[in-house]
Amino acid sequence: ASMLLKRLKVDDVVDAFAVHGACGLWGLLAAGLFGDKEQGYGNGVFYKGDQLGTQIVAAIVITIWVGSLSVVIFLPLKVLGALRLSDEFQDKGADIMEHSPSKAYGQGAQAAASSAPAAASSVPADASSAPAEEQEV
Repeated sequence: ASMLLKRLKVDDVVDAFAVHGACGLWGLLAAGLFGDKEQGYGNGVFYKGDQLGTQIVAAIVITIWVGSLSVVIFLPLKVLGALRLSDEFQDKGADIMEHSPSKAYGQGAQAAASSAPAAASSVPADASSAPAEEQEV
């Protein structure tokens, strides 16, 4: 599924569809194929059962449900221009623009520690610039 999305040039950078959509669909259909009454679950085709039809109908219903809700949610966001980050934002990266990596990765903490007097505190340099609620215990 992941390679198919790449060939179709679908932008799914975290492979959400491949992991949740395709694997979820396989799990749904596999129950209709491999379910074994003797093991206490299912009624699969390979065990002379008839559950596969029910699983296929469920897959169709779920696909319609998810597709409909996705259109309701994402179409207005696309029209409003709120679905994608700006080109500048994407070029610089969400970490730098939004998530404050200097605090997250310690660069800001190290810079603050190097400019502060050495005897100012007994707290380690990497923890001194973070507010008390952000410091690890």
